[in-house]
Amino acid sequence: MLKLELPPLSTLILIFLLFLCPQSSISRTLTKRCGVTQCGNVNISHPFRLKTQPPECGDRRFELDCEADINQLTFFRRYNKFQVHEIFYENSTLTVSYQNQVTGNCSLPPTGRFNEDFFFCEKLLFPAWLIDDEKLRDRYRFLYIVNCTSPVNSSIYVGADRCRNRSSDSFPTGSFFYFLDRDTTFPRDFDQSCTVVADWIPIKGKKNITALSTAEIYEKLSMGFELTWSNPQGQDLCSGELSFTQCETF
Repeated sequence: MLKLELPPLSTLILIFLLFLCPQSSISRTLTKRCGVTQCGNVNISHPFRLKTQPPECGDRRFELDCEADINQLTFFRRYNKFQVHEIFYENSTLTVSYQNQVTGNCSLPPTGRFNEDFFFCEKLLFPAWLIDDEKLRDRYRFLYIVNCTSPVNSSIYVGADRCRNRSSDSFPTGSFFYFLDRDTTFPRDFDQSCTVVADWIPIKGKKNITALSTAEIYEKLSMGFELTWSNPQGQDLCSGELSFTQCETF
């Protein structure tokens, strides 16, 4: 009678772990340094990869897309598409912006909550000001974007419509978009006709946005913000200590 030989216990455990977490295990196994490639003026190397590269190159969690027709390096998150302006491998940071704010067209302002596009608990890409330097946070203002069913006549509401005469297909009937400064806007300031469609949107500058024009706000949006993929101190990015950006819900 043939004797059935079972594999060692360690092998069985490994197979079980691969069954539970196949994607993460594969991404770590296939991660490989494949040199430097380029999109526009941006150099791409490990841990980043392009969609067109062989599957073993880079880390699939950091996959980028080179849009050849416009020569831009982009990636998509939960709500928005972002353009990568620069990658600084020496300090593990990159500068990105909302893509539709760079093109200068009549597209709507960003939507969704910033910390849902960059879910801090996933420990992949998160705002550099959480990790690098508390002073970096002071270089930014943070915005609400609201959609109102009627015009709002208030000095704290800065119009977010670049092209009010846009077509009805791209601009919903009865929609009026505004920027609000998150640091100085309180619950009593929200008009009943308005709904928050974006939150924690960062722009560079310390000046309250009520002192800026719509064009100036979009110019600052196009300058982008810093993200990092490094957390050397192992900070808990969902802890109460990081209350201004913790994983919260409305």
